[in-house]
Amino acid sequence: MKSITLIDFIMKALYKKETLKDPESDNNTYSNFTLKRDTEFCCEKFKNYCKKFTVWNYEHGKFAIVDQITYEGHSVQSIDFCPFCGEKIDYEDENAPTKTKRKKVAKF
Repeated sequence: MKSITLIDFIMKALYKKETLKDPESDNNTYSNFTLKRDTEFCCEKFKNYCKKFTVWNYEHGKFAIVDQITYEGHSVQSIDFCPFCGEKIDYEDENAPTKTKRKKVAKF
């Protein structure tokens, strides 16, 4: 009998958030989210798809797929799971400190 080992893998999408001055306005700024090259993809299909098509949404800092196409343009829907293998995508800002969960240990 062959055993199958399941590994709990979460894709990590590392990005850098930058706040930039809006060139068309005096006092306004906008955020730009840039996906880092060292992002660990969950599967080769999604990695290759991202190379061929614009999947990263620079305004929201998430992967997105086209939701609706109209004559005026298109709308996109952010995704939290890989459309090919179903793995969860964990979005992480390289400038934000990561929170670690600590387990409470019972003392006797």
